[in-house]
Amino acid sequence: MGLLGLGLLVLVGIVAGFAVQVLTKTKIGLEWLIVAVAVVFGGYFASESFPGSNIFSGIKDWGPAIDGLVIIPAVIGALVMAVVADLGMRSNPEIQPA
Repeated sequence: MGLLGLGLLVLVGIVAGFAVQVLTKTKIGLEWLIVAVAVVFGGYFASESFPGSNIFSGIKDWGPAIDGLVIIPAVIGALVMAVVADLGMRSNPEIQPA
């Protein structure tokens, strides 16, 4: 993946993180950062591992690619990781401030 693909993924992660922070009632100050990191990790991992995987060889050419970033697997991976990270933060009583 090139710099353009990675930069686009980071930009989407930051936008998604700020959207979660602004649109939901949260008590965690840096929730946007955790969601943004989860989006970038999930998108990068899915984009890089799905196309080269033997298990997922049927979907390796799914959708368009921008500078090595395969869009559809990246969106699916980013969405899954963001939801898991956000639900994990919201369900943990030790993280939630009083």
